Amino acid sequence: MSYTNFQKRMSIRGGSIKNEQIHNAQLLLDSKIQNDPSYKEDVEILDKGIMNLRINNYKIVQGTTPQMDIQASFTEEVMFGLGDVIFYEGGYWLCVEAHDADSIYMQGKIEECNYYLKWQNPKTLEIIGRWCSIRNPYSSGIDDGKVVSVEASKYRIKMPHDEETKLFRAGTQGGTRFLIDTQGGGEPMPYVIIEYDPVTRRYVAKDEGFLIINLKSDQIQEGDNATLMIANYKEPGTPPTPSVGSCSITYSGEAVLRQSGSAKTFTAVFKDSDGNAITTITPQWQIIPADLVNSHQIVILSQSGSEIRLQATNSAVVGDVLTLKMSADDLEHGYYEYEITVEVVDLY
Repeated sequence: MSYTNFQKRMSIRGGSIKNEQIHNAQLLLDSKIQNDPSYKEDVEILDKGIMNLRINNYKIVQGTTPQMDIQASFTEEVMFGLGDVIFYEGGYWLCVEAHDADSIYMQGKIEECNYYLKWQNPKTLEIIGRWCSIRNPYSSGIDDGKVVSVEASKYRIKMPHDEETKLFRAGTQGGTRFLIDTQGGGEPMPYVIIEYDPVTRRYVAKDEGFLIINLKSDQIQEGDNATLMIANYKEPGTPPTPSVGSCSITYSGEAVLRQSGSAKTFTAVFKDSDGNAITTITPQWQIIPADLVNSHQIVILSQSGSEIRLQATNSAVVGDVLTLKMSADDLEHGYYEYEITVEVVDLY
């Protein structure tokens, strides 16, 4: 019998003992996983599709946060990733862990979402909503199960990182606000973002991840819509209030990014009508065309406060030109907008 026929008979694949072991382990997993009591068919991954996976080991972390382990074969056409929201048995679960387990299957952990958070896109005024996990940081398990206290924080939220949630702003003045639930008399309970971490659990190369935001109690403001449960609600078509000050984008040297070079920091600067610096405004950044970021030619290394750090990778094309646009709609100082042109140049 030829070796090719032997391979087919034994279901051996790959050009090495390692690859054969991986392949045979996957075959064994696929043959047994469907008979496992924890095997669930046609589980929906929001915005991705349907897949089959094992969902097991239900546990309550620190008495407040339900979590479950999940596993899936690499033969699945749709695969879960960090930050995905999974619909299972009438509830929504956020994927907070996802990794390759010995090249045989995907291993992960999901955390139960207990709230549907709503807000308005600051530019389009479209009402946006996401399922998320809202917990009290003084009693909920964070990451490795330890009890973590966040100073002045009322709630800690885990939610998907996407084109909408990346527009959030932090700060007791001008930070993104939400209405969460109501008090006994029906009054909405307002909160404001005091800390926003869009980097730690985000993986740009894999285009996946989730973010963590910390909220503190706030006061009811004019424009908070208790019916829609939207803070600072504006009717679509309402133009932004023009600012009475000025803004600019500052940087070191020339407005260029060097191919395969070091990162460059761009800083948004805001001033009031008297020319005094305003430090409480957090801008929103936009790179045009967005394909430069989606194709990883331009990488956003960090985005914090008034700063954004950009780097041109080795796949960036010398001579490409991008527009770096900054905007901010501040409740106290009005609307700001500014943009500059940045060119990709040779390293030397």
